[in-house]
Amino acid sequence: MLPGHRAQMWLHRPAYRRPRHFHVEPELNFVFSGRATMGVGARTFEMSPGDVLLLRPGQDHEMLNSSADVELMVVALTPELAGLCLTQPVAAESRPFRLLPEIAESIRGQLLSLDAPTDAENHERVASEVFCQLAGHFDQGHILARRSLAAVTERPELGSTRLARNLQVQPSEISRYFHRHLGLRLVEFRTRLRLMKFIQLADSGMPLTRAALEASFGSYAQCHRVFRQYLGCTPRDYFASFRSQIDARLEG
Repeated sequence: MLPGHRAQMWLHRPAYRRPRHFHVEPELNFVFSGRATMGVGARTFEMSPGDVLLLRPGQDHEMLNSSADVELMVVALTPELAGLCLTQPVAAESRPFRLLPEIAESIRGQLLSLDAPTDAENHERVASEVFCQLAGHFDQGHILARRSLAAVTERPELGSTRLARNLQVQPSEISRYFHRHLGLRLVEFRTRLRLMKFIQLADSGMPLTRAALEASFGSYAQCHRVFRQYLGCTPRDYFASFRSQIDARLEG
């Protein structure tokens, strides 16, 4: 996300294909021509013209393959802006759905208008309108996947046993439906939310130990261990130098 922006649109270029990654921003992927193969968690989707895919914060994804003529556009909002414009719970199903041709062409025109020089406010307006326009079209998925997604997103510290008790089901039921619809394990999703929260808090100037506790890690030692597992470096090394290296790989 560009500095000062709460919304952004990218037009896919083969030279800038990113490795598998996840981030705090919800994201829409549109295919307007050609073909694209998307990996989302443990699932793979073949996308054709008119298909749109919703990716949630913490959901890992990667373009695995594409045809030479693919036209793929990505739209992302910051969590803050997404919370303002998406008034209903986020759908749990990850499967793409197909737009009607006239709707696809209308959205394509709106997004291409952002390719011209414009200000951040216009980016926010167009991107938010596109998100809101499509919010009700996604398959909501099984109610347990949807409710557990909403609960853990709001409270990453919520353990599987407590969550199952709140939803009055067995933990295995939640795990099964969550993995089926989102392509990743609930415990992994929870960990990613904590990591993203930890990085946000550290970026705000909070000391690392306090940031780890505020992000629902049991201790800084636990945060340190998980951080190394996911990012291959310590938190201190990440903020000192490794972050720029990781960002460079994602951008190039």
